[in-house]
Amino acid sequence: MTTLGTLSYRPPRRTSVGVPGRTRVKILRYPVSLMLGTLAACSSTPAPVDAGADVTATDVVTPTDVVTPTDVVTPTDVVTPTDVVTPTDVVTPTDVVTPTDVPAIDVVTPTDVPAIDVVTPTDVPAIDVVTPTDVVTTDVPVVPRCGTMGSPSWAIENPLPVDQPFTSIFAAGPNDIYLASSTAAAARRWNGTTFAPVGGGTGVWGASASDVIFTDPTGVRRGAGTTFTATALGGAFRAVHGRAANDVFAVGLGGAVRHWNGTTWETLTSGVTAELSVVFEVAPNDVWVGSRSGGEGASIPLLHYNGTAWQQFTTSMIFSGASFVTPPTAVWGSGPNDVYFCFPERPVTRWNGSAFEQILMADLPGGCSGVSGTSATDVWFVGRTTSNGYVHRYNGTAVTHPWPASSRHLQSVHAASSTLVAFGGQGGSFATWDGATFTERSGGYREEIHRVWVAPTGEVFAHGPDAIYFGECGRWSKAMGVPGDRGDIAGLDATHVWFGATGGVRRINGTPLTVGPLEPYGIGASTDNTYGIWAANPTTVFSAGTTRGVEGMPSRDWVRAWNGSSWRDITPTVPFGNRRVTGFSATEVFVSGQSGAVLRFNGTSWTPESIGVTDFVQDLIALPGNVLIALTGNARNSRRRSPAGVWSSAGWGPGASLSFQRGWGNAENDVYATRYSGSGTYLWRWNGTAWTEVSILSDYLDDVAGNAAGDITAVGNVGRVWRYGRRAP
Repeated sequence: MTTLGTLSYRPPRRTSVGVPGRTRVKILRYPVSLMLGTLAACSSTPAPVDAGADVTATDVVTPTDVVTPTDVVTPTDVVTPTDVVTPTDVVTPTDVVTPTDVPAIDVVTPTDVPAIDVVTPTDVPAIDVVTPTDVVTTDVPVVPRCGTMGSPSWAIENPLPVDQPFTSIFAAGPNDIYLASSTAAAARRWNGTTFAPVGGGTGVWGASASDVIFTDPTGVRRGAGTTFTATALGGAFRAVHGRAANDVFAVGLGGAVRHWNGTTWETLTSGVTAELSVVFEVAPNDVWVGSRSGGEGASIPLLHYNGTAWQQFTTSMIFSGASFVTPPTAVWGSGPNDVYFCFPERPVTRWNGSAFEQILMADLPGGCSGVSGTSATDVWFVGRTTSNGYVHRYNGTAVTHPWPASSRHLQSVHAASSTLVAFGGQGGSFATWDGATFTERSGGYREEIHRVWVAPTGEVFAHGPDAIYFGECGRWSKAMGVPGDRGDIAGLDATHVWFGATGGVRRINGTPLTVGPLEPYGIGASTDNTYGIWAANPTTVFSAGTTRGVEGMPSRDWVRAWNGSSWRDITPTVPFGNRRVTGFSATEVFVSGQSGAVLRFNGTSWTPESIGVTDFVQDLIALPGNVLIALTGNARNSRRRSPAGVWSSAGWGPGASLSFQRGWGNAENDVYATRYSGSGTYLWRWNGTAWTEVSILSDYLDDVAGNAAGDITAVGNVGRVWRYGRRAP
C-alpha cells in the first residue's frame, strides 16, 4: 500500500486561500484515521473577477484572498448520518502550520485530446453474471465535508496565487515585487508576506518603489502598492519600459507606441499595425520594440527607434536568411552595443552595435523566454534546458546554472541588483534570489492534471501523468510513490475509487486516501493504455482502452469488465470510442460509437443506437433519472437519451464554433462542460435554457466533475484546480 504524501513549500507569513501545504493538519477520516501531511485550511475566498480575458482598468479583484496560518477546520464540520461513515469521524481543530519548501515540478503541454478510435470487429464474450438490480449510488443530497455555511463560489485551489503566467515582473525591493500577466486580472503584488491583486496589468516597470507603471487593456495605470491611477491611451497596451520617471515608453495592439515625456503621453507612429508586446529603452534615442502577431508581426519581429525614425528588422535579417516566424518575448541590454533578445526555441540573440549574433547555443539550446541583468557581466536568463533547469547566469564569458533544480516553466526575470532577482512563470510560479539562495514564493503543484472525480462527501480525486492527487476543503496532497497515468477515475464513495492505469487499474479499497499497487488485468498486454473507467458497484467495474500496436501490428481498442475477482474482455464487434465508459447499472453501460452512434451493453451483448446525427460523440454524461447526454463534436448537435431509450435533440444551442471536451451534470438544468475549441472561457454551464460561460480566471481545462451536494471541480494543465462549493467561513 502507498499512503498519502506531503506537499511542502516555503510560505509567506500569511497564507493565500486554499494554498496546499500551508498547514500541517491531522485528519481523522472515516472509517479509520489517517495522517494527512501539510494541509491548508478551507478557503472562503470569493471567485476571482475575470473570465480568462483581458479586463478593463476598473476590473478589481479584492485583495482579501488570504487566511492566517491559524485557520482551522471547525469541529462542527461533520458528515451527516446519511453518509456511510462512523459518527466519530471529525477533524481535529488543533493542528498548526509547518512551512516547508515546495518541490519544483515540470509543466507539460496538454496533449490529452479526445479522439474516437476505430477497432477491428471482434466477438464479444459474455461477462460473469451481473444482476439487473446493481445500481449506481442514489442521488441523495449530502452535506459537503467543508461545511454548509457561506455562499457557493468558484475559487482557485491549485496552484496559488493564480493559475495564470507571470510574464512581466518588477522588483522594487525584496518585499515589494510586482507581477503582471498576459491575463491582466491575474496581476499581483508581493509584500514579503502575501500576494494582493493590483487591479490588472499586462506589463510592468517602475521608475522607483513609489512610481510603478502597469499597462492594461485601456492604457496605463500608475502608482504604488495596490493604489494606481488609470490613464486611458486609446487602446490595449502590452509592455512598458523606461529610463526615468519622465522618459517612459508603452507599446500595444495595432502598432501603438506612446512616450511619457514628464508632462503627457505623446503618440509615436511605429509604421506597423502588428501587436507590439516587448519594449526596452537603452536611451531616448535607442529603443527596441518586439512585435507578436497581426499585420507585419509575422515578418517583422523587431523595430528600432533612434529618437526620430523607426527601422524594421525582418526575421531573415536577425537569423541570417531564416524565414520562420518566432516573436520575441524579452529584450534587455547593458548598453547600445550589448542588447539581448529572447526568441523561444531559437538561439539567444545579441545585438553588438552593428549586427545580430546568435550566442550561448550550447548552454541554452532552447533559447530563452526572459532576460535581465545588472551589467554586461551579470546577465540572467530564464529558459528551459534538459538538465540545467530554467535559471542561467552569464558573466560575459561563461554560463552558470545557479538553480539547476528548478523545473518551473519560468517566463520572466528582473535583476534589480546582485542580491535581488525575481522570477515569474507558468501557473503563477514566483521565486526570488537574494544573492545566496532561491526561495519559492508561490505554492502548489504544477503538473498536468487530466481527470477528476468527486466523492458524494466532497473529497476530490485527480489524476495526471505524474501523480494521483487528493483534495479536501481546499487542501491538496499527492499520493507519494504512486506513478501517474492518463486514465479516468471512477468511484462509489471516498473509500472505493478506481484509477485507470497502464496495464491495469489502481484503487482505493476501504482505507481512505491509500492507493494500492497496480492490479493487472490478467489479459491483454502489460502496456495496455486504460482511458475510460466506470464502477456500477463494488464488484462490477468497466474499463476501456487500447492495446498498442507492435512490429507492424495495428493497435486494438477494447472494453473489459471486472466481476470482483477477475477481468473479462467484452469488446464490441463494431467500432467505438475508448475515452469514456459510463452507465446507470451493471446491465446498462454505454460507450460512444462512430458517426453518431452510441453502444449500449445489457450485461451480455452490445447494441448500437443511432443518436440521430452523424457527429462523433465527444463525451457521454449520465444524469440522475437515467438520462444520458451525448456531447458531440459540434456542441450544437448534442443529443439526449430518455430513460425509455429514445434519442432526441438536447435543445442546446451553444455557439456554432464551440466544441466541448468533457462534461458532467447533476441534473438536466445543471450540466458543465470543458471547452476543447471555440471562443470564450474553458468552462461552460447549461442551466436548462442556455449555455453560459463560467466566469473564472482560467486557461485550458481538461475535465470537470461534481456531486449531488453541489461540490464541483474542474482541472487542467499546470496543475490548475478550480472548485465550486460551499465553504465554512
